[in-house]
Amino acid sequence: DEVAVSGVWERRDERTIRNELGREFACSENIDIQIGKVLNRLEQMGELDNTYIVYTSDHGMAIGRHGLQGKQNLYEHTWRVPFIIQGPDIPKGKRAIGNLYLLDLLPTLVDLAKIDRPETLEGQSLQPVIRGEQDLLRDVLYGVYCGGTKPGMRSVKKGDWKLIKYDALDGKVRETQLFNLAANPLEYLPEHKRESELETDLAENPAYAEKRQELEALLLSEMQRLDDPYRLWDQPQETSVNP
Repeated sequence: DEVAVSGVWERRDERTIRNELGREFACSENIDIQIGKVLNRLEQMGELDNTYIVYTSDHGMAIGRHGLQGKQNLYEHTWRVPFIIQGPDIPKGKRAIGNLYLLDLLPTLVDLAKIDRPETLEGQSLQPVIRGEQDLLRDVLYGVYCGGTKPGMRSVKKGDWKLIKYDALDGKVRETQLFNLAANPLEYLPEHKRESELETDLAENPAYAEKRQELEALLLSEMQRLDDPYRLWDQPQETSVNP
């Protein structure tokens, strides 16, 4: 998918990557300028302190990280999104891990606006995190990419640990990765040749076999809970549902 998807650069040379990073920084600068215009206008209207403002986005692009250019992956640099919220009664300068999905935004806004919550909402309100009553909205995060050949990629994250599994190209690519994000936040791989034992993929390290087994079970549990129609090559197939 890295080269099959329209708009993804095939080249990986340093000049190309630097150019793409420059475009990313320019885009971020322009967004900052436009947000400033909105905030200035709200201030002129006397409504700045009476308005809830949310800054977030779609997920990102790899731009050279892990040798990738596009967004067809589940590494942290692509999976995560920014999320900033301010407004009446929201403490300023506070930061929380949150563990939220963007589908949590609507129930949060409904709560902030004191509107009755529709029964069809699937997300959770961030109010407890915003008020500082708790650091996490949920313990587990589940990630999916299946835009190419199926099943594609699946990921699960709990605490400092993250598992990514690949089942693509009609079975030609079948791989499991295990990362400790506290020690390896950039998800370095063996080819990065880091000195720390934890700054690498730990999936095949016998010392972390129990942790891998724990996350493998957690991943399958999330796939079942969320009615994922696919199963990966090394998961029980009898639970599979036809897509």
